Amino acid sequence: MSANTTVARIMKAVRYDARNLLYPFLHPRYFLQGILLFNGNRILRHPSARLIKDGGRLQFGCFWDLWRSKGGIVLHEDACLRIRGNVVLGDGVIIEVHAGASLEIGPDTFINPNARVISLESIRIGADCAVAWDVQIMDGDRHFFLDAEGGREKNTAAIRIGDHAWIGAGALILKGSSIEEGAVVGAGAVVSGRVAAGTVVAGNPARQIRQGVRWEK
Repeated sequence: MSANTTVARIMKAVRYDARNLLYPFLHPRYFLQGILLFNGNRILRHPSARLIKDGGRLQFGCFWDLWRSKGGIVLHEDACLRIRGNVVLGDGVIIEVHAGASLEIGPDTFINPNARVISLESIRIGADCAVAWDVQIMDGDRHFFLDAEGGREKNTAAIRIGDHAWIGAGALILKGSSIEEGAVVGAGAVVSGRVAAGTVVAGNPARQIRQGVRWEK
């Protein structure tokens, strides 16, 4: 990212809300890591949690007049969040990584306002992905089904989202989902399995409606 681009983004933030002159500096350790917190978005982090930045910048807050809700990143005990390259999180995005769980977000990925990403085991989002507003990505059920002996069944399964995937507004990505490179998930779709590379799925449950597609931001 060029110096001119960085200055332009800062000026846009100031025009949107003058308090953005102060917000990034309220958290100097994140600012020095290249994590820019605007519009009151914040990070809550257990002392044992890891937030790893592999180059680039994380911008949390997008300065759109229609989206003023505050979001947050919550990292529980021994959680790990890895950000690779330049990533943008819109206002109102909620990211929660539970105890011992992990989340990785690849470079040039954008997560739109009011989306939620909840990791109880492991979620990996690839490079150059577009995640639309109100999307929910959750690799666990939080509650448990019981087996015949009354024991708890496993309620989590890793989610993998490949490079250059497009997740439409309001889609729900459930545990065990695998969305391959270049795939498109339609608005409001409910995904709980594999979405093949270069295909479009839609509906509840999500079903393939196109194949051999290419798309660009």
